[in-house]
Amino acid sequence: MDIKNLMEKFYKNTPLEKISWNKTQADYFLELLNSGKLGQGEALDLGCGVGAKSIALAQKGFRVTGVDISPTAISYAQEKAEKTGVKVKFIASDATDLSFLANETFDFVLDWACFHCIPKTKRKKYIDEIADHTKRRGKFLLRCFSKRGVNKESVFRPAGRVYLFSEKDIGQLFNKKFKILKTNSSKPFQQNPPGKWLDEYLMEKL
Repeated sequence: MDIKNLMEKFYKNTPLEKISWNKTQADYFLELLNSGKLGQGEALDLGCGVGAKSIALAQKGFRVTGVDISPTAISYAQEKAEKTGVKVKFIASDATDLSFLANETFDFVLDWACFHCIPKTKRKKYIDEIADHTKRRGKFLLRCFSKRGVNKESVFRPAGRVYLFSEKDIGQLFNKKFKILKTNSSKPFQQNPPGKWLDEYLMEKL
């Protein structure tokens, strides 16, 4: 089963309160957002799920586009935004192919636990497309599962395979397009997680 069908089946068959990442702590994201370090203007939220962080960005004045591969997740996100009273452009599409954005560029791009689900064969294209749609000196915030304390490259979870990364891995993958400004580590929010740590990287487009 491909990732789109897998995620769509997952969202359709799993109550929202049972989806672990809907309860994900976003302390570092909110800290940066509230501090103004994410800048302002146009924001792109990749793998936005049910839209919590897209909505938080919109509430801070960003003009937000949220993308998720699951139409069901996008429906939840649209409903949530309407109830919250903010305007967000939600799109059901594969974040590894951003051609639908045409020539749009963004001041801030967020990947909060999407990258670690992307297989190696699609990783370079994904990074290149993020860079293409980020304005020069625009900010990019990445959260992914860490290799620290785990002797594995990847693990398989109910919603698909999850890859683990070291800070060195992230530096090597992104250093041609971005520079890392700040790093942070968080304990996973779920039981039996893929890794013992989640790492966050605030980057700037070169």
